[in-house]
Amino acid sequence: MTAMDSTRYPTPENPADRPARYTEELHADLVVVGGGLAGLCMALAAAREGADTVLVHDRPVLGGNSSSEVRVVPAGTAHFSAWARETGIVEELLLEDRATNHAQFWEGGLTNCGWDLTLWNAARQQPRLRTVLNASVRTVHVMGTDADKGGPAGQGITISRVDAVQLTTEKELRLCARQFADCTGNGTVGYLAGADWDYGREARHEYGEPLAPAVRDFSTSGSTITLRARDTGRPVCYTPPTWAEPYDAQHPIGPFRELRNIHRKEFGGFWWLEIGYPFHQVTGAEEVRDELLRHALGVWNYLKNHHPRRRALANYALEWIGSLPGRRESRRLLGDVVLSEWDCHEDGVWPDRIASVGWYLDLHAKGGLLNKSEPGEPSKADVDYRHWTRVPPFSVPLRACYSRNVTNLWLGGRCLSATHVALGALRVQQILGMLGQATGVAAAYALLGGLTPQQTADPDDKHIDRVQQRLLRSDVRIHGMRERPVTGLEVAVTADSQAPLDFGAPDPAQARRLHVPQALVFPVSTGRLRTAAVRLRNDGRTMATIGWHLAEVPTLWTRTDGEPVAHGTVDVPPGTAEVTLPLEAVVRPGRLHRLSLSPLAGAAAPDAAAVHWITATDQPPGTTAQYLHTTDDGPTAEAHSHGVPAAGEIALPAYRHWCQDKWTALTLRTDPVQYPYGPENAVTGRHWPETGPQLWMSDPQASLPQSLELSYPRPLTFDEVRLRFDTDLNARISSAPGLWRPPQCVSAYRVLSRPGPHQPWRELHRAEDNYHRLNVIRLPSAVRARQVRVEVLAVGPPEPRRFTEEETACWREDGRRAARSTRPPGCRIYSVGLYHEDALL
Repeated sequence: MTAMDSTRYPTPENPADRPARYTEELHADLVVVGGGLAGLCMALAAAREGADTVLVHDRPVLGGNSSSEVRVVPAGTAHFSAWARETGIVEELLLEDRATNHAQFWEGGLTNCGWDLTLWNAARQQPRLRTVLNASVRTVHVMGTDADKGGPAGQGITISRVDAVQLTTEKELRLCARQFADCTGNGTVGYLAGADWDYGREARHEYGEPLAPAVRDFSTSGSTITLRARDTGRPVCYTPPTWAEPYDAQHPIGPFRELRNIHRKEFGGFWWLEIGYPFHQVTGAEEVRDELLRHALGVWNYLKNHHPRRRALANYALEWIGSLPGRRESRRLLGDVVLSEWDCHEDGVWPDRIASVGWYLDLHAKGGLLNKSEPGEPSKADVDYRHWTRVPPFSVPLRACYSRNVTNLWLGGRCLSATHVALGALRVQQILGMLGQATGVAAAYALLGGLTPQQTADPDDKHIDRVQQRLLRSDVRIHGMRERPVTGLEVAVTADSQAPLDFGAPDPAQARRLHVPQALVFPVSTGRLRTAAVRLRNDGRTMATIGWHLAEVPTLWTRTDGEPVAHGTVDVPPGTAEVTLPLEAVVRPGRLHRLSLSPLAGAAAPDAAAVHWITATDQPPGTTAQYLHTTDDGPTAEAHSHGVPAAGEIALPAYRHWCQDKWTALTLRTDPVQYPYGPENAVTGRHWPETGPQLWMSDPQASLPQSLELSYPRPLTFDEVRLRFDTDLNARISSAPGLWRPPQCVSAYRVLSRPGPHQPWRELHRAEDNYHRLNVIRLPSAVRARQVRVEVLAVGPPEPRRFTEEETACWREDGRRAARSTRPPGCRIYSVGLYHEDALL
């Protein structure tokens, strides 16, 4: 007798009376397999766009590597690039967690179930989305074939169904859909379906990648388990098991593997507890876990019983250690575009681009902790390698987010179409979350129009433009693209006040030495710059002469010199003084400019090293500091002795890059004063600071309320309003203190309208407790008006709590930046958009 014997076991009316191992068939438009941040954001986005979606995940909690099972704190582009944080659903989830979660996640191992519940709540509340946990997909049913399988070339493979087993219920699930998405991380669905895939490191000649090895191999970045330790307040002894790795000194652990934060009351980590080659990251996963536990407990034994600070750690206990390794890399499924290292360095401005991202080329040592001759990550040891791998934000095309030979399979997470090297700049969770959302929106559009992924992404067709407009409206960040207004009407925008460009007070405790050129990128609003005043400190005893250059640059992250505007020299007397640069430059308003100070060519080294550019206390939106790094060859010979790959293993070219000093503001006052934060920024359709600030900011000294008003030449009809507020896109909010809310975010506001001038205003919406960037206001009925006003009533949390020094220190650069700020934020709005449902269809 089988479990499906319907004569003995008819289908009961009460689901609780079903026998074990019964079969359930689910039908949907889209089945997303894998519930990490990429899969969750993809499923949420598709459902919000109208697709009936099923999310299948093989674990009891959502979040993948960020969940309480693995506890890797989500990271993203803003960790290294100014004002570049991912927006959309992944930011929505992070902001919700920080506002409601008491704990601070400043290191791997510290995330908690509060984050799990934030993700689960988002899934449970979403109409059109069904989430199935503890279900492992093991069978993929396909139709058709391709040339490699004996069929006609180009026919392709189509998935008709995936089968899963729910481990907790013994239920067998048949999941039927028109389209599927592989967000498993391992590319499991694609692999079972017969999709083209790759594994390991490509040879250098295959894509011309400087960081690729000369010969292809099967090495990948490895897997890590995290741990959590805390001070219990009383002595706790530790005796390691006999099978633990016997570390009794720092040296055997390997070079540049820092045991950081062990002085804190609790600490987590460590990212370099990593095992890679020779173990296969899929088929050898059990061996990888066993090796990780062996080495992790050996490191813990070293801390407790052999470390120089072991007496200070006497009261510490290992409170938690992971049993599920967090994978960095395994199979990569291949699309019509395979992103390579050069696509990360030089943004191709793909016509089908769906998001702009960029961690860094984070390539870990072959073997991980088993490799004792190299640092866990080479940039820790060599400055030339480090500055090469710090790529600026770049675009990802939709053609890298579906399988090139499985006709209805979308790709999400770390199995998307990229080389080993390029994956290093893509694989962190905030990036994958926003890419997941972008792909989910594209999938919903394809399903609505009966399109394949390939047809949807076709650069020569109309569909990709429509997808991109939907993505911009959903707050997915795409560089160089403008959301077109649905109304089609010209709009005049006014505000009660606007802020000047103001870097606050000098911060004498900080300075940037001019042993290399230092620079500040800032926006310009006038057609001429007469002078620029900078505060400098000359530690020498004689007058020093430095050079200055002013250039126009296209983005905040531009690494080249830009378009020259003016240059000159200036004398700097000993001591600290404000020095005026006679620019007398004609500039283009609305453009970014870089002012750089540098030692003169041929100047004596002591003179150059003696001059410092004093930093400022405040960092206005849309500004960043930079410095110039130049190298004539690859990693230095001296660094090789510290474990950087030997000559021939990589092939760095000579390069000259302006590098970001993203948490730094430098002193600057211009004549005339610049006002780049005007109200017109709120209706440009550009919602992120990249080519300029792109936001309205009221005068910080003006009292509330402050209003932004839109006026149209004739009445328009709308039933939805979308507002984007400032949530500090420069911050690493994933590691912000518990119960944190962005202090510059508009927290209380009203939206009003009126049919024409001199008519009474009508309140359409009021918000009292906002801490999110994107506010979507769906009105109960359509409104017809010529004027719309957003009235800001409050900024920041109503009762902001004071963070401890420990919390601020754990937030590292962001905490220090917030602590030294001297100016109130004012009211900050990136965009106001009016929509009508009929116009969006």
